[in-house]
Amino acid sequence: MDGRLKTTRECVMRRTVYPLHRLASLLLLAVVAGTAGPALADGSLTYSADGGDMGRLEMTERWRGGALRTDIAGVEAYMLLRDGEIYSITSAGGRVMVMALSALADLPQAQGTQSTDQLKTGAGLAMPSEVQEIDATGEMKDVAGVTGEIYEISWLDEEGASHTDSAVLSDDPRLLENQQLKMEMSNLVQGQEANPLLEALQEKGLAALSFGDRFEVLSLEDHPGPEGDFLLPAEPMDLGDMMGGMSQ
Repeated sequence: MDGRLKTTRECVMRRTVYPLHRLASLLLLAVVAGTAGPALADGSLTYSADGGDMGRLEMTERWRGGALRTDIAGVEAYMLLRDGEIYSITSAGGRVMVMALSALADLPQAQGTQSTDQLKTGAGLAMPSEVQEIDATGEMKDVAGVTGEIYEISWLDEEGASHTDSAVLSDDPRLLENQQLKMEMSNLVQGQEANPLLEALQEKGLAALSFGDRFEVLSLEDHPGPEGDFLLPAEPMDLGDMMGGMSQ
């Protein structure tokens, strides 16, 4: 293979595939709520989230039916959850590229870069391993025009360190639907059940309007946008062929 073509493909893999996989994991860390209720309310959610070593991120999530689209401010790419798969959609040299995240599972070993476990970590964010208390304070607070109740949540991270965060939680059906889809994304990315904090909040039928300094809703709307925004713009790429070509 021509050396320049090989270098170009390697750049595409490093600048689009791996960062998007990492962002998919960060989405799970930024929002700490979920529910298992029925899919009822389509909508749009914009929020600010702590992206660990990636800094502060502003994200917009739109959902219609069983599809969830995530756009990140300043990133010329987006992620789409639909039909039990997560896709990253980006463009390079005028070409639209659609990649299924499930196809990335074996790529870190093939590339000799990050391990699968590293791609699933929180990029500097502490992950909950045990929820100790979820206590309602009785105080109410409005966030982005939605009223929720303030809770104090105590939890342990994977290193055993103790944390307590204030969270504003709500049973707004739009938030609940969003969190249901995010739970599905969590299972697909991590290949395992959601973390204990997600599960604990799920049992209460609540979703987060804010959580400490990690996450805060900026706007919540009823309309998800055009149906075409939730369709794949091209056929998914065969990453196996790409990797095979790069090794030649």
